[in-house]
Amino acid sequence: MRVQFFEHFDDEPEEDLPPADDPALDGLDLQASPDLNLDAVPEPPAALPDSAEGQAPKALDEGLAAVGVPPAFDPADRPELLAGLYDRLAHAKSQNDAAPITAAIEELWTTSGSDTVDLLMSRATQFANDSEVDLSLAVLDAIVDLAPNEAEAWYLRAKVNVLAGNPERALADLRHTLNLDAKHYLAITDLGLVLEQLGAKKEALEAYRQALAVNPYLDDAKAGVDALEREVEGQDI
Repeated sequence: MRVQFFEHFDDEPEEDLPPADDPALDGLDLQASPDLNLDAVPEPPAALPDSAEGQAPKALDEGLAAVGVPPAFDPADRPELLAGLYDRLAHAKSQNDAAPITAAIEELWTTSGSDTVDLLMSRATQFANDSEVDLSLAVLDAIVDLAPNEAEAWYLRAKVNVLAGNPERALADLRHTLNLDAKHYLAITDLGLVLEQLGAKKEALEAYRQALAVNPYLDDAKAGVDALEREVEGQDI
C-alpha cells in the first residue's frame, strides 16, 4: 500500500508515543475485539484540553479564526461551516492558501461537541498508536454506538481496521463516513487506497480524482492518479 494509514494521526505526538510510521503498526492481524468495559479503559498519558461541553478548545478557536470562521460555534452548525470551508478549499489558489483551510476543516472533524466522544476518540487513537489495535477497535465500536452520526469515528475505525488486516470492514466504514460527510477528502483518498489494495483499480482511480476535486493539494491522491491513470485508462482503449 502506498502510504501509512496513520500518517494523519497525532501530527504532534506526545514524547512517549511511538512515531506514526512505527513498523509495529503494519501488518497486524488480530482476533476480534473483546467486549469493552469503558470503566476499565486506562486514561491516555496525555491530558486533554479543558473545555466545557459543546465549546471549542483554544486550538480550534485559533484555527477557525485564521480562516474567518467564528470560533464560538454551535456543534449543530458544523455541517454548514464545513460546507463553506470545502468550497473555499476547492478554489484555493495555492497550497499555502489551502493550508489554513484544511487545518480548520480537520479541527472541525475532530470536535464533536461532546467531551465524552472526544475523550474516547483520543483513547482509541492512543491505543492504535501503541499497537493496541484490538482495544482501539473495541473503543471505536462503543463510539459508533454512542454517536452513530459522528463521521470521524467511522473514519478512524476504518483506519484501524486496515491496520488489523480487515480491508473489507475498512471499506464499509469508509463508505459510512462518506454517507455522513461526502467531502471528507481523507476518507475519499483512503477509500482509493483500500480499493486499490482489493484490486479495484478503476474505482480507486475514480476515488483519487474525487478526493482531488475536494482538495486539489493531496499528495497521496495525486500519487494514486499518477500510478493508475495510464494502467486503468490504457485498458479501456
